[in-house]
Amino acid sequence: MKQKNTFYLATALVIGLFAFKIADSTLFEFAYPKRNGTTFTLASSRFKKFKKEWRGTDYYYYAEQDGFICSVLYYKLNDDEKLQLVDALKVAIGGPDISSAYPFAYFSNYSKLKAMERNNEDWGAPTDDFMYRQNNVVMDGANFAQKNMYGYAMLGKDLFVNVHLSKVACSSADSVEMRAILTSLTVKK
Repeated sequence: MKQKNTFYLATALVIGLFAFKIADSTLFEFAYPKRNGTTFTLASSRFKKFKKEWRGTDYYYYAEQDGFICSVLYYKLNDDEKLQLVDALKVAIGGPDISSAYPFAYFSNYSKLKAMERNNEDWGAPTDDFMYRQNNVVMDGANFAQKNMYGYAMLGKDLFVNVHLSKVACSSADSVEMRAILTSLTVKK
């Protein structure tokens, strides 16, 4: 019983400290350049500044601080990808033109780390602005484990968004912080 009370006290302390840290958060704004309706925000006290770069027709943001990594990928669909990844799925499930389920399905199924992903957990609904996923990446035969969390959105009929957070040797407090960062994701209407 004493061990259980200690656990609850420790959990409450971590949440309390993190709530204090949220008050010091910076609100970062992301957008696909020169295109309306693609802006969303993320709150975090962890990161200072994001690097930005074009990758063909995709746009990429990246920041790293104290072992935490955050990246944002605006993945621009070409006409064939729109047919395959949106229109075909829309017909198959009777879905809407725009849904967070489409990028969720794409990035979950075509992850480069899929073979090493363990303890997958998904949440959110296809009608939400973002759907979410988390897992641990474990390299068999090596002492390597990385916590990964993702937020997926669709902003327009041809633009997928993948927000990725990761940390090696992730503690429970780190995991709570990463989850709070994802919870802060807000599409600007």
